[in-house]
Amino acid sequence: MAQLDTSVRGKKNGHARAALKARASDVLDDFTELRKDVNRLADAANKAARHEVKHASQRFTTIGKDLRTRANDGAEYAVERVREHPGAAVGISLGAGLVLGLLLSRR
Repeated sequence: MAQLDTSVRGKKNGHARAALKARASDVLDDFTELRKDVNRLADAANKAARHEVKHASQRFTTIGKDLRTRANDGAEYAVERVREHPGAAVGISLGAGLVLGLLLSRR
């Protein structure tokens, strides 16, 4: 009877080991699939980030050109006004210099 009991127990352990090995193999396969999924997700995120950076770069370039154009237009406008009214331009410059000098001398 003791012989039969150890034989049955050995078979149960053998089935348990096989089940455990199968389960461990399943877990390793799941980890492999998870790693692949994470890599695909990282690649997709990288691609999306590169697209956004490219888009932002194009927008900043456009904004920079617009700012340069506005600054040039403003400078041309100022030059035209100074040419039309040179006396007023000199008076404004003197007044601004005087106010700035007074503010700085009070320190």
